[in-house]
Amino acid sequence: MTRIDLHGAYLGGRGFTLYHAWGPHGARPLTPHFHDEYLICAQLAGHEECQVAGKLHTFCAGDLVFINPQQVHTGNARGSSDLAYITLYVDRGVVDGLAAELGDERGVRRSPEFTQVRATDRRELAADLRGLLALVRSARSQRTGPEGQVPVVDRELDLEVALHRVVSGAFTEFSNLRAPLLRSTSRVSHRKIARVLEYIRALDPAHNPTAVTLDELAAIAELSKFHFLRQFAQVVGITPGAYLRTLRLCHAARKLRHGRGSILEIALSVGFADHPSFSRAFARHMGMTPSQYQALGPL
Repeated sequence: MTRIDLHGAYLGGRGFTLYHAWGPHGARPLTPHFHDEYLICAQLAGHEECQVAGKLHTFCAGDLVFINPQQVHTGNARGSSDLAYITLYVDRGVVDGLAAELGDERGVRRSPEFTQVRATDRRELAADLRGLLALVRSARSQRTGPEGQVPVVDRELDLEVALHRVVSGAFTEFSNLRAPLLRSTSRVSHRKIARVLEYIRALDPAHNPTAVTLDELAAIAELSKFHFLRQFAQVVGITPGAYLRTLRLCHAARKLRHGRGSILEIALSVGFADHPSFSRAFARHMGMTPSQYQALGPL
């Protein structure tokens, strides 16, 4: 949720990324995009309008926002007041671990998804998000050595507990973790477009998204290319090309955090011709350069 004129700080930890934004909003709205992680956001001040899953939502101070992986959304501030929010990007592995821990009595393991986009008056969960942010800032500023400082192992344990508290609170109450029949906000009612999305999302992460062709996707949808393009953009919120371009940036982000190769090697592996073009595209998508994102540490 990066915007011109906002002050912002990214902080990373094992299994998550935090973004804290505050200050006057910029004039340029967010274009449709998505992330490969689950998003849990606390609106601390100001008002925003966002398109999520094709529906317009208004978020006010005190609201919580929940967005599933690869769920297209936009954003735009309302009014002249300053904005402030905290966004937690949660790695899928963390959520899958929670699902295994809190799965149903039959031991069914599946990846849960959020079943509502907005929640109001959930002060405890918002406070837990603020607590996680404070803990990450504290852990970042501390150094081991002098007596009286918290050891690294203890800080990491505190962070793990705080992250688990936020994630378990959000998914226990606002997802289909324990109620599989509840409909995910990511559900696509258009059967043919849903089939294409399932195909794309099932691709091996090592697969280069640029290798997927329009003819191939239209054939899977059993539609002409013209009708497929129109239906996909209408249902998903972006064109197939934009979806695939965003997907390869998501794959690159994961490789950066896992330390799999140099930035140039990662850029080439996801279909970019060179380092500069990759860095520009990545910065537009993530709000920071590849090297800054890599410095957040491993997931």
